[in-house]
Amino acid sequence: MATNTATILIPDISGFTEFMTTTELSHGSQAINMLIDAIVAPIEDEYEVAEIEGDAVLMIKKGPAPSKKEICDTCLRIFNSFHAQRRWIQKHSVCPCGACLCIGELTVKFIVHHGPVAEIKVGRFVKQSGTDVIVAHRLLKNSIDNNEYLLITEKLLQQVSDSAEALGMEWAGSSEQYNSIGKVEFQFAGLNAIRDKSKDSSLENYYRKDNTAFNEIRIGANFRDVYMVMMNIPGRTDWLPGLQKVEQATPGVYVGSVHKCTYNNFESVVSPLNMALSEEGILYAENFSVQDQDISLIHEHFFRKVDDNTCDFLYRTMNVGDTPVPDKMKTDLSLKMETLGAALKAYCESMEVSFFQPAFRKI
Repeated sequence: MATNTATILIPDISGFTEFMTTTELSHGSQAINMLIDAIVAPIEDEYEVAEIEGDAVLMIKKGPAPSKKEICDTCLRIFNSFHAQRRWIQKHSVCPCGACLCIGELTVKFIVHHGPVAEIKVGRFVKQSGTDVIVAHRLLKNSIDNNEYLLITEKLLQQVSDSAEALGMEWAGSSEQYNSIGKVEFQFAGLNAIRDKSKDSSLENYYRKDNTAFNEIRIGANFRDVYMVMMNIPGRTDWLPGLQKVEQATPGVYVGSVHKCTYNNFESVVSPLNMALSEEGILYAENFSVQDQDISLIHEHFFRKVDDNTCDFLYRTMNVGDTPVPDKMKTDLSLKMETLGAALKAYCESMEVSFFQPAFRKI
């Protein structure tokens, strides 16, 4: 069992437990994976990622403790990367599930400690252990009245020359008493002010509207379930007549994602523009382009809640390009939209399983 002196850094996503227990598991996991990737990306080779612990990452840097400034720089890079990814998910999501709606409530905090770390090798796996690894994990549970902060133990700070420097942050001293460990002293600084400086900006997804009338059809299914079927662009091949395949360069469906749709007699490119959820229902719009004819359309859909098991599906097509839509294409598009509405109704009314847990089938 090899032992090294190392810096222990644990970025921890605050609110993770509530997030995962009150949101749809598949989307909750997908969002967390994206945020974990954002935490790991900025460190490059500076730290070794020893373990992914669900809501936290255990990072190890062997050797002497880095300076307080170096620690702050590393943690702030991770902090900014985390929130940039969180904001991106919020802005570009077109999903009304609990996970995607609650992503803005997640925050991140940091625990930094230094001491002997033992490596236990089991097969091809290496696990970090030792008292100081336990101390760092225990510090995740503390009495700090904040959910975004940087905590550095006094044991680490005693080894660096710049431990007294403020570094543009307001530091306070505190301690925690733990069974079998004793008193652990540390300094901490809140990160809320740094997050407040980078407020979310709105996404430019404006599109021109006109007075085109909506078509309407009643569907015997929950409005959010019907929306999820429509929003899943690659899955439309399961129920939309004439759609042969959907190709996309990147996985997922989000604002700006590009989906090449091949029909029996033409090809189009579909790209979501926005999704708005309200007590009345869900408004969803996507761009529909027929490139070989320089036609650019907006398909606007409204999924209006009637009750928990019934909704009205309203849909219309608007021309937002400079090229007029030929009369024959208008007729074809009208027939295709009618076919889409009827097919969507048949498919959704035959579904036996909801996309959502019962708690999320109401708003």
